[in-house]
Amino acid sequence: MKNKIFTTLALFGATVLTFAAQTVSASACAWSLYQPEEPKLLREK
Repeated sequence: MKNKIFTTLALFGATVLTFAAQTVSASACAWSLYQPEEPKLLREK
C-alpha cells in the first residue's frame, strides 16, 4: 500500500515539475529574457 502511494505521489510530482519547467522556459523565450547567442557558423557576414 505504501509503495503504491509513493509511486503515485512521485509520478504526480514529476508531472507537475516537468510542466512548470516547460512553462518557465517557454515564457522566458517569449518575453525575450533569454536570447541564446547565435553560433558563428550560422551568422551572415
